[in-house]
Amino acid sequence: MNSGTGIPRQFYGAFANHLALRGFAVLTYDYRAIGGSEAPPAATVEQWGAVDQASMIEHLARLRPGAALGLIGHSFGGQVLGLADNIGDIAAAVLICSQSGHWRHWPRGRRRLRMLALWWLLIPSLTAATGRFPGSWIGTANLPATIARSWARWGRSPHYVCDARGRPLRPHNDDVRFPIRLVSFSDDPVAPFGAVEALRAYYSEAPVERRHLAPIDLGAEAIGHFGFFRKSMPRGAWDAIAAWFEERLLGARDSSRASSFAA
Repeated sequence: MNSGTGIPRQFYGAFANHLALRGFAVLTYDYRAIGGSEAPPAATVEQWGAVDQASMIEHLARLRPGAALGLIGHSFGGQVLGLADNIGDIAAAVLICSQSGHWRHWPRGRRRLRMLALWWLLIPSLTAATGRFPGSWIGTANLPATIARSWARWGRSPHYVCDARGRPLRPHNDDVRFPIRLVSFSDDPVAPFGAVEALRAYYSEAPVERRHLAPIDLGAEAIGHFGFFRKSMPRGAWDAIAAWFEERLLGARDSSRASSFAA
């Protein structure tokens, strides 16, 4: 379970527990400098994808040898699949409210101006003044300065996930060849339709099943950017995710066994 930016793993507890009751082994974790993890002085968001995500994929594979592995990414957690050198070990992924964070993908007007201010003004000025970015401004935990600055660098680049010079950073995106369900919600101001659509180009080798839903489609009054994982979410929405994974992961496991037998 790849978390959103600055969101501690406990936020996903009810959702993870529901999947566990459906028979899945579920691994939630904190990125470095978030929640219960240590905060190295030079931590960056690139390390969240390249090191933390990759090590958790490896860890889960050790815990469940031979099992087909699925990945759920919330917001940031779906942006960084291609940073992990072992992402090809994943058999299927569901990305919830995951988007490209470049400001031009927001509708013209106040929402776009807010994103411009976040990347160009708020994060640089507040981290310089206080050594951190107050996560309460975006609904998450506080972000250490190095994390926030590297994230802002992404937001200023048209490529979003980028290196220190603003160039696209896609080292293992071509290994993302597994089925993806990409989900967004009509009442989400943090992941508008255009920004979510822009993320599809990151995973050009993957078969992507796109879902843009209104809260009423899932029996909810509101969902926004965080509501899908809250305890108040109708369980039918979570069951639909479980059923999708059951079908894809079972098929991946059977295909792997058939290939082994043929070899």
